[in-house]
Amino acid sequence: MDQEASYGFAPTEFEERVARAQRLMGQHRLDGLLLTSMDNIRYFIGVDSTFWESYTRPWFVLIPATGAPLAIIPEIGRAIIEKTWVKEIRSWPSPRPEDEGTSLVVEAISGLPRRHGRVGAELG
Repeated sequence: MDQEASYGFAPTEFEERVARAQRLMGQHRLDGLLLTSMDNIRYFIGVDSTFWESYTRPWFVLIPATGAPLAIIPEIGRAIIEKTWVKEIRSWPSPRPEDEGTSLVVEAISGLPRRHGRVGAELG
């Protein structure tokens, strides 16, 4: 199996998608973009998994205005994300009803370089 088939798409495609999102973040004065829907996560990192069909185990991808995206996912999905172009992966042992990754999301957003003080997120 070649790398592209394993990773969903070529590294240049990944880089172009992230760069375009980062340009748009700059235009809209955002420090980052938090993705939570399977369609948007699939678009940006190329992963396709049934694990995120569980609403009790959310998946997150944070794209900073500069730098590389990071995935925040339940430990059960780590091996899947390791086959994408995302290199920084933060995970937790799920199920953990008291904190299904929210503390890791807060930590990641708090660690973003603050230029505008705003992070974009999906509605719905």
